Amino acid sequence: MSSVAWVGSPAAESRELRLTFVGDIMGHDVNYQTKDFHDIYRGVRDVFASDDLTFANLEFPLDPFRPQSGYPSFNGTVAYLRAAIDSGFNLFSLANNHAFDWGEEGVRQTIKALESARANSVKPFAYSGTRDNPLLAFQSETIVIKGVRIGFVAVSQFLNKPDGGSYVHVVDFANPAQVEDFLAFVRGVSSRYDLFIVSYHGDQEYSQETSPLKRVFFRQLLEAGAHIVVGHHPHVVQGYDLVQVNGAQRLAMYSMGNFISGMTWGLSPALLQGVIAATGESYMLSATVRCDRGGCTVDRADAIPIANYQDEQHGMIVARMSELADGTVKLPPAWQAYYAQRLSLMRAFLLQSVPTDSVRPSSTSP
Repeated sequence: MSSVAWVGSPAAESRELRLTFVGDIMGHDVNYQTKDFHDIYRGVRDVFASDDLTFANLEFPLDPFRPQSGYPSFNGTVAYLRAAIDSGFNLFSLANNHAFDWGEEGVRQTIKALESARANSVKPFAYSGTRDNPLLAFQSETIVIKGVRIGFVAVSQFLNKPDGGSYVHVVDFANPAQVEDFLAFVRGVSSRYDLFIVSYHGDQEYSQETSPLKRVFFRQLLEAGAHIVVGHHPHVVQGYDLVQVNGAQRLAMYSMGNFISGMTWGLSPALLQGVIAATGESYMLSATVRCDRGGCTVDRADAIPIANYQDEQHGMIVARMSELADGTVKLPPAWQAYYAQRLSLMRAFLLQSVPTDSVRPSSTSP
């Protein structure tokens, strides 16, 4: 990486950044029934308050002139978005299969909502993945934190309601021509930054097995100049890799699953196995990145297992799985036992799916 991008002072020592990555912020009907949307985040927002950048995939358009709606055509609300931002999120992917659920006007209104949020944010703030003018090229977004120049771009494999690539940035990892065009784009823009992040929405829904073709694509993105690639769409977690590229360690997260959704509205403690249970849990990945004039490297990555649960007073919210399992969060015994078993399964999955040369979550991870 060229040192030209480094915006710190000539005498600047290395900078350390803490970045947190989660999966999908979804808006099902049950999520909109939460009394105070800030309650969704209260059990985990301490992580976001102590980091420098917090990422999520915003999996709904936001058109204030339409009523809120869940599956199959999503529409969020300003209050629902505001709670996420107030809780610390400041980096959003808008590129996903639901981005064009309400056509070009839905895209325009979503961008307006994010622009308003950016104008009022006290933290660096960015979003990527859509555009309101198809005559303008898709561009990388820029954030500067602690003198580190960060680039960001978000793309989706497909859309539920295709727009011909006019309003949503679409790159299908199974399409060689689209892949090569996007790799060329990443090669061209990543050299302008100290740290470059790619968000990718795609792969098979409800599969914890990463598509081999997607795995290759993520590696190609790292070799093309991305330092971090974060994946989502399957609604369940997949593993992550820490990879050595050109003497630096880089990070690929294949699917972060659901951060918050309504998919487990009918879950019971008896449903210990299967897809429904898996859609209600994921992990926050806390990445420590060190940057200096020699470039940026991901020093470590720590997975913090989390789950959605129905709180009798507040509604569907997020908590650390460890606190659901150990009694910190007060639950009936059957539910406490359920989360203890699910936490054990999540830890085993992460240990199995993360290669031995990566930083693994320990058995004592929170």
